[in-house]
Amino acid sequence: MREITIGKNEAGQKLKKFCFYYFKGIPQSFTYKMLRKKNILLNEKKASGEELLSEGDRVQLYFAEETLEDLRKESETLRKLPKLSDHPWFTKERILYEDPEILLLDKPAGVLTQKATAKDHSVNECVIAYLLESGAITPESLDTFKPSVCNRLDRNTSGIVAASKSKAGARDLTRLFRNTDGRTAQKIYLAVVHGKCNLKGHFDRLDYVKSRNGNQAYVWMHGARRPKETLKYGEPVQIWTEIYPLDYNRDKDISLMLCRLHTGKSHQIRVTMQHYGYPVAGDPKYGDGQKNEKLDPELTGQILHSYQLRLENGTVVRTALPERIRQYFPNAEEQADLMIRKITQG
Repeated sequence: MREITIGKNEAGQKLKKFCFYYFKGIPQSFTYKMLRKKNILLNEKKASGEELLSEGDRVQLYFAEETLEDLRKESETLRKLPKLSDHPWFTKERILYEDPEILLLDKPAGVLTQKATAKDHSVNECVIAYLLESGAITPESLDTFKPSVCNRLDRNTSGIVAASKSKAGARDLTRLFRNTDGRTAQKIYLAVVHGKCNLKGHFDRLDYVKSRNGNQAYVWMHGARRPKETLKYGEPVQIWTEIYPLDYNRDKDISLMLCRLHTGKSHQIRVTMQHYGYPVAGDPKYGDGQKNEKLDPELTGQILHSYQLRLENGTVVRTALPERIRQYFPNAEEQADLMIRKITQG
């Protein structure tokens, strides 16, 4: 017999769902049969599987250990645990904030947030590897909850990535990133764009859709005729971005912009800046190839950085700016901080 004590990450779900996760790869009918035959009990009592689990509940599995291991077949997750050595970019200095529920990391440009192919290494696996190594989670706990990134940054966008360590953390971060109140939920980016950009204020009258594979976004003015090529992509939604100019580099003809997100759609800043005629420098998808080449022939991605995040508890988390911004705008941090104070206190 094996007894499992329900922890905070397992609580709140039905017993049957817990068993489905625990016996991965086994038909769900097996769980129902074992519940009927009393091979699976909840707190030493017969259960239907519909019971909601609470922290501290005990699930008894009346099987021989050998049978249990054969049934579970040790999920691929447990057989191939991620290792920190697969993520050479990660150091303890990359950790911006950590509490029992969430983890915030400073992702460099060029690193995937989530896997694109099975062979990729991403921030998701790095988070799990770090939490395993630090003892915050165990291999067994991955059966019922897998920590994951809650805000997906494009590969070449750098800055703050937020990951949940628990189900409570996942709920908190989901609520945070859905919050459109720019004053209390500060999701602030810095972008380098081509041209002398004087856009200033709230830009909330853009309709937005993305392709079914998520690789292309389209925007147009709310109320204007919808582009024909977007008709196959469902109903549009409105996006909302605050934009403020910080500095202009006359020699390179590029501007430093502060962008505060009220909505958070894929490629939102990149496609918004393109729409207004100031594409993000280095952007291979929505940018200007000739201008990118002139600025830096070796530039491989958009100069866009997730700079600051304000948590619901009032904690403000901020990153240091990468060299690809500071080389063009040495005073970027001071200028950004001054603007943030102005727009959040005004």
